[in-house]
Amino acid sequence: MLVVEDEKIMREALVDYFSDVGHEVDAADDGKHSLEKVNLEDYNVIIIDLKLPGRDGLSVLKEVREKNPKAKVIIITAYPSIDTEEKARREGATDYLPKPFELAYLETLISRSYEVEVVPTPPVEEPVVEEPVVEEEIVTPCIWMQAGIIPKRMCTIGYQCLKSCKFHASMMQKERFRNDERIQPFLDKLNSLIGRKQCRYTMSGEISVRSCDRLFICEKCDFDQTIQDEIDRQLAVKAARLKKVKTKKYSRTPMMDESARSDN
Repeated sequence: MLVVEDEKIMREALVDYFSDVGHEVDAADDGKHSLEKVNLEDYNVIIIDLKLPGRDGLSVLKEVREKNPKAKVIIITAYPSIDTEEKARREGATDYLPKPFELAYLETLISRSYEVEVVPTPPVEEPVVEEPVVEEEIVTPCIWMQAGIIPKRMCTIGYQCLKSCKFHASMMQKERFRNDERIQPFLDKLNSLIGRKQCRYTMSGEISVRSCDRLFICEKCDFDQTIQDEIDRQLAVKAARLKKVKTKKYSRTPMMDESARSDN
């Protein structure tokens, strides 16, 4: 993966996140000088900021399509517009993502748009006893997951979609999602639950009906605390799994010698 982003905080956040989940990630901080040192043909996924010093992201996208037509390219921007989105898609962008966005959502876009080739690893000399991997459970599935629009996402804020969820807000900003008929029943249900003073956790499907006597002040609710404890446990399972993936990655990566370090 290659990240072309001039904003240091965003660039480092993208590199750290995708490195942690097992990708090999390189970065460039502008669209001109940094890319001169990069072989665009080496990458399967390229994330490009729309506005770059010295060159705009659309021209970088055009160069990528010429040199590496198989790469999946995602344009990110803090200045979204219908015009630039249409141009990006005409030039072959896989997706066009307005900032701010959740990194987990970007990971979902990549996994849905790119079929990763599985490369067999060479056999090891000694057998390695693998610990069983405990998958995290989606105890409170996001309404967008329940609607079948995204594959996997847990709600950790008690289905306060209309009030506190940045992911929900970013999805609703996109016309193709906002007008998706699959999500509308869940939005209607959220509104009806509030009107009837019903617990928001009925959205998970785990319970059918539960009255709310706390006026949706969930932090004072024992039931909410029980749910949050389970969510925390599942997030800890996921964190342990990601740490294991990261440990394996670095244990299998040979260390560079001093001359290689100085060259870099």
